[in-house]
Amino acid sequence: MAGSTEAHKPAGPVRNALFPVGVDLYPLDDERASFGDWYVRDLEADFAAMAAANLSLVRVFVSWKLFEPQVGQYDDEAEDRLGELLAAARAHDLKAIVTFFADDRLAEMNDVTWAKKRDPRTDDYLIQREVSLVQRIVNRYRTDPAIWAWELGNEAFFTGFASEDALQKWTTALREAIREVDTARAIMLGVDAETLVRETGVDATAAIAQFEYAVSHVTAPYLSYIAEGPLTYGPATYLDSFLLRCNLRSVPVLSDGVGVHSLDGSVAEEAAYVRTALYSALMNRGSGVMLRRWRDMDAEKREPYYRDPFEVLVGLVDGSGDAKPALDEVKRFTRVVARLDLRHYTPAPERAAVLIPAERHEPLPSLAGLYDPRSCLQAYIAAKEAHLPVTLTPEGAGLEGLMTVFVPSAGKLSPAMWVELASFVQSGGSVVLSYGGGDADPAVREIFGVDFLGDHGVRSIVSCRVAQPGLLGDLSAFDARLDLPHYALVGGGSATVVATDATGSPFLTLNQYGQGRAVFIAAPLERAIAQSDPWAAPEPIRHLLRTVYRSVASAAGAGPVIDCDDPAVEIAHFQSEDSDVVLVLSHDVGSKTATLTAERMVASVSDVRGGKPAEVGAKSFGVPLGPNGAAALRVDYR
Repeated sequence: MAGSTEAHKPAGPVRNALFPVGVDLYPLDDERASFGDWYVRDLEADFAAMAAANLSLVRVFVSWKLFEPQVGQYDDEAEDRLGELLAAARAHDLKAIVTFFADDRLAEMNDVTWAKKRDPRTDDYLIQREVSLVQRIVNRYRTDPAIWAWELGNEAFFTGFASEDALQKWTTALREAIREVDTARAIMLGVDAETLVRETGVDATAAIAQFEYAVSHVTAPYLSYIAEGPLTYGPATYLDSFLLRCNLRSVPVLSDGVGVHSLDGSVAEEAAYVRTALYSALMNRGSGVMLRRWRDMDAEKREPYYRDPFEVLVGLVDGSGDAKPALDEVKRFTRVVARLDLRHYTPAPERAAVLIPAERHEPLPSLAGLYDPRSCLQAYIAAKEAHLPVTLTPEGAGLEGLMTVFVPSAGKLSPAMWVELASFVQSGGSVVLSYGGGDADPAVREIFGVDFLGDHGVRSIVSCRVAQPGLLGDLSAFDARLDLPHYALVGGGSATVVATDATGSPFLTLNQYGQGRAVFIAAPLERAIAQSDPWAAPEPIRHLLRTVYRSVASAAGAGPVIDCDDPAVEIAHFQSEDSDVVLVLSHDVGSKTATLTAERMVASVSDVRGGKPAEVGAKSFGVPLGPNGAAALRVDYR
């Protein structure tokens, strides 16, 4: 009946091709299963549920051990099973990312017995066998419309590489093998450059640059290192977008592995974290999202994993296939994304950036590798709390297009970087730099207008006495307890002292250098927050950081276009000729109403998913938000 057909039609688009959302489908869901049970379960119900959630992508994993049980002898049944898997995905309008070499510590996918413990990443003979396997599979399925991309491996597999040269050699060999057979589909590396270099010391940036997509991926070890603590408020809620920003280079980036790593939290907390990560990807220039796992692993009655580095435990549905609250969040999010035409709306330009020092790659005994990433995360959070459109830029990548740069607690920068900063400020840019310890570079005297008199060392109290009110925003005097590893004693020079410590020593200075401004903070505040308890950082210090960041960026023309009265609420602004879209995300577990303020008079506000517009007739309007709440609003102006 015609009426019945109309009733079942979806209300508008259900997927966004420019921002696909997908999930990893692991081959085994039972800890007691054997490697031969690779995708033997009937997946019809799972694919149907994925389609109902408006997912676009599904990642499937090839088992080398199953496909090539003996050298050069391939298992036809395994290949047919992969074909059936792809056909089932295609029937539900899902596209697959096929991952060739992945480890999950359960399915033994790369444990080919005939390899005799040789390393599949460096052994020339095994690499030849890998090339043969990959070409065989790609050749068979290269015309299958269900294939979205070929992925060479996952993060767990790539942690086995010991050098950049070995990684480059392996990835080049496998990429060329695929390109000999399939010149059309994208090829990916399932590894996050930032997390890999932290865990192994191997920088995968150059290898990733060869491919059509990059991924950002919060691994359990990296989470423990940089933001171990509650997942639903504070630093952990910014980590997904921080890593996404770290990986934004010349190719699109998928926010990968979205989801919790353990069963420590409630299902409500799982859902809140998933919601935060999903919106973070959309708000921070991600090109799509891949969720960590579809189905919970059915573990034995014990605790086999607390923080499982291979991330095979927690899914969107439980072991019986029943949906968890996190899946409902995915459904709501995909409906929002489907209504956002990314060809029509473009993100507001980001003219402010946190500089990531190159020294973060230095091994011990240098402590920069331990502190710099955490300092950069805190600077990124401070800029977000100031509601600045902000990005990250690595040292040496250039400062073109930027108006403000934040350099948080760096121990040292290269001579070339100091020259670039000097030129940047002279040409009208602004820099905020906090002292990182040790001897200060002579360029500090030139750019920031202060004489470095030495490192005072450890302090446990941060004191601020405002000497020039209003010069860098609404600052207030305070004494706050925070352990500082260093404190710069400075004097003289051309800089204006904006604030001092309790003894009168300069704490915050501002210098006009050329056409730009340079602000010097005498203490490594971002590092001190990260080294202490970042969930309990003193509010006066957090207020000082975001106030200074905001004041400097706004004066340089890099301030927010849409403002907010609550620092825990993140704003992303998408612009078009006739209307804007504003995404709002709370990084707090409490309910609130955030007040947003635009530069122009707002005529009306409506949900991007549809509904009657709410008349505003003012520059400000309120947005109710629940715990970790999010909103996607279409804003029309007068």
